[in-house]
Amino acid sequence: METGPLAHIAAAAAAFLDHPELARLPHHSGAIPQLEFSPLVLPPSNHTLQDDLLRLGCTDSTVKALLSTYEAAEARLAEEVHWSFGDALAQLAGITDQAEAEILEQYASSLRQRFVQEYLSTSDERRHVILAEVAAAKARYSASTA
Repeated sequence: METGPLAHIAAAAAAFLDHPELARLPHHSGAIPQLEFSPLVLPPSNHTLQDDLLRLGCTDSTVKALLSTYEAAEARLAEEVHWSFGDALAQLAGITDQAEAEILEQYASSLRQRFVQEYLSTSDERRHVILAEVAAAKARYSASTA
């Protein structure tokens, strides 16, 4: 009887987790205390989308709808950045021993700066995309009514 691919994956995972070498890894043995890191705090993007949309001549209802869409995308981006930051820290902590804790904190600080900058940059790019789409839609409308 043929077993499915998930059964093969489960069996391989179980064999891996039961491997004696895995039990000897420092991070698995509990010998290293859990390191605590301050959380990633994302600053407000201070976007000017509402003013920019009004300058482009959008109606209040259009501005409200586009702002809502942008803010939802910004919230999803913040979640992704927080998750990626936590994952990166976990990977670093997994390969760092207690003697390197100070270096790990320096890495964490650098990562924190990088992820904040990435968040602000991506947020601004999304704002520019929305404005470009609105400007293009207005141009198409103007061309069709001329």
